[in-house]
Amino acid sequence: MSTTVNPGVDNYWNEYPADEWSDALVASMKLGGVDKIFFVSGSESAFLQEATAKAAVKGTPAPELITMIHESVALNAALGAAMVTGKPTATSSHVDVGTLHYGGAIHTAWRGGYPVLMTGGTGPRAFPGSMRGSRGSPVQWQQEPRDQAEIVRQFTKTDHRLEHIDNPGLIVSRLLQVAISEPKGPVYLTMPRETAMLPLPGKIRFPTVQQLGIARPISPDQDDAKAIAQWLVKAQNPVLFTERVAHDPEATAELIKLCELLAIPVTESSNSDRMNFPTTHGLYGTGPQSKDADVVLVFESAAPWIPGVGSPAADAKIAWVSIDPVYSRLKTQEFRADLWIPATASRTARAIFEAATAMLDKSDMTRIAERRKRLDEKKRQMTAKAEELAIADGKSGKATGRWAAYQLGKILTPDAIVLNDGISNGGYVHNYSKRTEAGTYFRSGSSTGGWGSGAAFGIKLSRPGQDVILASGDGYYSFGTPMAALWAARHHKSPFLTMVFVNGSYSTGTTELRQMYPEGYAVKHGNYAGGSFDPPPNFAKYAEAVDGYGEYVTDADRVGPALQQGLEATRAGRPAVIAVRVPGPLQGVSDRG
Repeated sequence: MSTTVNPGVDNYWNEYPADEWSDALVASMKLGGVDKIFFVSGSESAFLQEATAKAAVKGTPAPELITMIHESVALNAALGAAMVTGKPTATSSHVDVGTLHYGGAIHTAWRGGYPVLMTGGTGPRAFPGSMRGSRGSPVQWQQEPRDQAEIVRQFTKTDHRLEHIDNPGLIVSRLLQVAISEPKGPVYLTMPRETAMLPLPGKIRFPTVQQLGIARPISPDQDDAKAIAQWLVKAQNPVLFTERVAHDPEATAELIKLCELLAIPVTESSNSDRMNFPTTHGLYGTGPQSKDADVVLVFESAAPWIPGVGSPAADAKIAWVSIDPVYSRLKTQEFRADLWIPATASRTARAIFEAATAMLDKSDMTRIAERRKRLDEKKRQMTAKAEELAIADGKSGKATGRWAAYQLGKILTPDAIVLNDGISNGGYVHNYSKRTEAGTYFRSGSSTGGWGSGAAFGIKLSRPGQDVILASGDGYYSFGTPMAALWAARHHKSPFLTMVFVNGSYSTGTTELRQMYPEGYAVKHGNYAGGSFDPPPNFAKYAEAVDGYGEYVTDADRVGPALQQGLEATRAGRPAVIAVRVPGPLQGVSDRG
């Protein structure tokens, strides 16, 4: 059992107090930047409770243990915390069944690229009475799958089962090193109870994550930066696509500088999971379609257009910039590019900016100024039209998705954090939120439903001084086990506001069904079983169950006041849910389609 340093071990291994392996596990987490463990209780993970409680008394390093009552909410909360802090987080689940409860949140962690150390206790294997933590309950014979990590292996960067030969502190440091290094992502550690409870002689030596080292940001080749700059300077109709450039904390500011210099319009994917570029800026959303652009610059976007439908012309110049430009986590990719640049967005944007500044001449600047003026006017018209449409909806008397999103935008402060988990009405939330500050807008970054409630709690826990607002469709809201998240918000004094768009249906089972089978039996006979759940639950009552504020709204003139009252309730310490009844995809559809 290699738990203490040997003569040949590197001299950067430091000594830390530890009576048993679990002490080393939590110390290494804390020293590696993990401030919180989002914890769901289990008989095979009590050692984490003891280790963190011991550390609190003795003043030794350990994350804070955050009590949760469902694993999927716990993991989504960890993702939310990682989103706003940029630091790794940790979760704990109960053996294989608890790991299965992580559910779709595992997909979000993987596709979103979040540095989370997911942990799971494992059923003990040691013969009863042979050592501390050995088998002692009949259920433990049922808690040993062939390979517990296989449950999550497709959705993690790496995994490990803690073994007797390991140094527990080193193992955690190594897993965090992998999680934090680009491209970031979740890792998984299974911890047998009898192994985690092994004794130590009061101390252990291991390296921290910082001592192991994190991979440094990558800069682009200067010749490539100059080539891209030359294309952009001479472009007649350039466009920049992005989806998650703001994962790089410095990227948004560098992107703004570059785009303003050359009047490059910015287009975002509908699945953009950050405030990558100020949505009120004259260059935002005013660009050409991909098929009409002569120069296309892609920054951290997996699918900026649909190949074959929106592909740029054959003679268009395309440069693709990403930490992982060929998106190795995606099995199939059909996109082409003249340059694939494996570098960070901020460093690449800065290099292109510097190269372009050096080569601009008077005619270039005149042409660019004309484009900037044209795009500013287009933005003004788009903003005015969006305002006109929202006001028209408000005059209709009944609440609509557009009107609800418009009213939400009116109560937001510049630093309020908006989580958008909407599908049918998600575009309205994005448009009317008008986010201009980095770190004030998030989507999950995946196709998983139900991320929002847990993530909102995790974000509020990490940013207690800011308003946190979740806007979600009723289908995704149901997926997210919202009662567990609302309980956590109330219990941990981290209240957030939820606005639920209630239309009693899934667009996948209604709108898309009609698109796929326009003349099919379901449409002809008005049979949308599986897609409609009308009448839906009264989601406002969920808040009342945890002493929060809830209101169900149908009339347009009540939407704004209800949202304001909900926000005031959160500022007073109570979670709030405002459920707004909006038209569904089946409204106006007869029983003959």
